[in-house]
Amino acid sequence: MSTRTSSLALTLLVAGCGADPASQPAAQAGETVACAPIGETLLPVCTAERDGTVLILHHPDGGFRRLQIQGNVITAADGAEVATVTRSANATEVTIGGMRYRLAAKGATAGQ
Repeated sequence: MSTRTSSLALTLLVAGCGADPASQPAAQAGETVACAPIGETLLPVCTAERDGTVLILHHPDGGFRRLQIQGNVITAADGAEVATVTRSANATEVTIGGMRYRLAAKGATAGQ
């Protein structure tokens, strides 16, 4: 699995600062998430699942990315790459390892 391949995917719904992420509905198993390599159009081709505070984003080619969610902070759960998180009123976009993921959620900031 290449770095680019394993850098794809992300979906999460983390609500509010200080909220217990395990109690928040981040992504249902198999929920579709928009993702794409940086510079390409986001398409709803990735899926997401949640395992406690870890969000696992699955790519259509079998690769995946694991993100750690603690409160309103999102970090990579594996590897040394840093996640960059931007928020809007109706989506959270995460960029990591050459990939972008758009989550239909509120409230997370990048962490290391």
